[in-house]
Amino acid sequence: MSSHIIRPTLFCLALIAMAPISRAGMTTDTPYTDRGKTDFDTALELLNPYGTWSKIAGKWAFTPRDHLAPYTDGRWLYTEFGWYWKGNRPHSWVTEHYGYWKRGANQVWSWYPGPYWLSEIVELRSTTTHLGWRSAAVDSDGNFIEPPADRYTKTDEWTFVTLAQFAGPITPGIIAPPDVTRDVLEDSVDSHHSYWTYRAIDRPGPHPADFLALAPNSGMFAPQTTPDDLPPKPLIPSLPPPVPVTNSPAPPPMTGTNAPTLLGTEPEAVTDQRRVRYWIIMSLPTYWTPPPADAKPEELYIYRPDFYQDEDGIARRITLWFNPKARTSLKDIMATSKFGGKSEADAPPSTGPSQPATPAEPVNAHAQDPFRSPFDDPYRPGSTPRSSSTSSKAPTPAPSTNAPIPLPLINTNAAPVNPR
Repeated sequence: MSSHIIRPTLFCLALIAMAPISRAGMTTDTPYTDRGKTDFDTALELLNPYGTWSKIAGKWAFTPRDHLAPYTDGRWLYTEFGWYWKGNRPHSWVTEHYGYWKRGANQVWSWYPGPYWLSEIVELRSTTTHLGWRSAAVDSDGNFIEPPADRYTKTDEWTFVTLAQFAGPITPGIIAPPDVTRDVLEDSVDSHHSYWTYRAIDRPGPHPADFLALAPNSGMFAPQTTPDDLPPKPLIPSLPPPVPVTNSPAPPPMTGTNAPTLLGTEPEAVTDQRRVRYWIIMSLPTYWTPPPADAKPEELYIYRPDFYQDEDGIARRITLWFNPKARTSLKDIMATSKFGGKSEADAPPSTGPSQPATPAEPVNAHAQDPFRSPFDDPYRPGSTPRSSSTSSKAPTPAPSTNAPIPLPLINTNAAPVNPR
């Protein structure tokens, strides 16, 4: 065989060897272990139909139109990250996993965005009969930054349910009434547990093995696929019964559920090696991407991107979302500089919206601005496409601004959802 035939053949074989391995028709270019990154405008677009933005005490906050308390419509699942809140609201993917919630003087909850994803952003407390949680502001390391007076004196901001209810779906109708919440919160302790993998990991919330008897098939834990997946026999056969109120100073027996801290005097909190079959969290590349057809039973596919912006950058993106005139182009900078013949005093003062409801539309006057960057024109839901001076076609009607956006499918084999 001549050399001019051998060389193309070897080149084709090399291309075949370099081809990515496919998984159910999808290449490894979009791995489900990679969270991916996106601009915060993605969240603004998806949140727009469900509430309004406003500045509260100088910070941007999102207030849903349904005015429901956060973390009251969904359920708790145990994952490799610990307890994960799977909310049912269309904006739960972002409002209940980034930033924090705070209730204002009007008794209405609002969400303050943040750049970091966490499986749960609540403080958890427990007794021998109840479990409760409250949304709390945290720093980049997940540490609470609110003083105890704000966290424990506002009893109406806490959500308490019984231990059996914690194992199933959480709805507003099962939450403890205010008088019960007040008494239970006063008797509660910090809820922490130590989960053993190759080492002990300190995590918030009760030990999942305490709920094996209460929720063996409720969906709190990933389904078993083989007999080897059966969890080991719990060290504690069942949860302790409620302790009657007496004058005896003896404390209730401690378990993985109500142990206050790993640094306490109970050795079980440190040596507890009970394990459960937890969910494995996988990352969808977009909000509308369905899980792959070959998803494993123990995999939970969710959308949890990294945002390009930090907290300051998120605030700037929200401001520009509602007031695109605030963008400063190169032409504007040159016009207001000393080289352009104008002083900064000549520039009109900038004002922003006090209670915006929907994003402002792009300004068509800048369509032919040679100094304007394409990145100054992010997508706006409901905005009219810009018409070109050389085109005679009429612009396509835009979809409704408040059109509902479909939720991502979780562990189903349904066809991809077309959002447009």
